[in-house]
Amino acid sequence: MPKLTPARIADAALTLGDRDGPAAMSMRRIATDLGCDPMAIYRHFPNREALLDAVADLALTDVTDPGPGLPWDQRLSAILGAVRAAALRHPGIAAHIAARPPLGPQGLRLAAGLTASLTEAGLSPSAVVQTMQTLIAYVAAALAMADNAGVRDERWHQVSQAISGLPGSAVPAGTLPVVGSLEQFDYGLRLLLHGIRAEAGRGPGRRGAE
Repeated sequence: MPKLTPARIADAALTLGDRDGPAAMSMRRIATDLGCDPMAIYRHFPNREALLDAVADLALTDVTDPGPGLPWDQRLSAILGAVRAAALRHPGIAAHIAARPPLGPQGLRLAAGLTASLTEAGLSPSAVVQTMQTLIAYVAAALAMADNAGVRDERWHQVSQAISGLPGSAVPAGTLPVVGSLEQFDYGLRLLLHGIRAEAGRGPGRRGAE
């Protein structure tokens, strides 16, 4: 049997989650797939949460940071869109990524790319941190919705009709994006990018005067 290592355990857990979903990712099930005693896993991870943190970080391995060759907004959009796509490719760990953004090597690599993008946008150091928090919260919420993505079912038609019937609404019935869809995610991200540009354009003097 190959030597039990943190990397091997995390990889087995990710594969199990891909196959059988998040409910299957118990220490006992992971140990069964590895052919070891559950206590052997605890010698590498103090608890299940720590293991899932490692699995979440592993799931982001293939997310590419296009680097400073792209304009800041395109780089930021590419990273966040790829994080969403990578998480959804791994349904067993997607909800955990939404609840606890990874702080392992992959998570920190991507965070560095986001920080560089926001700095290039012209934000102050404190605004970069606050904006990062906002973006992480947005992606987390979008992932949580996408993990239970809706469809154009009866409820969607009810909501669509209700919104189109609101006073002053010019939204035609049937055009409402599906909750958790890529269309909804991209639109929200565009709004955030506009807000970042506006915040950067205000300048540190105007921000400090408020």
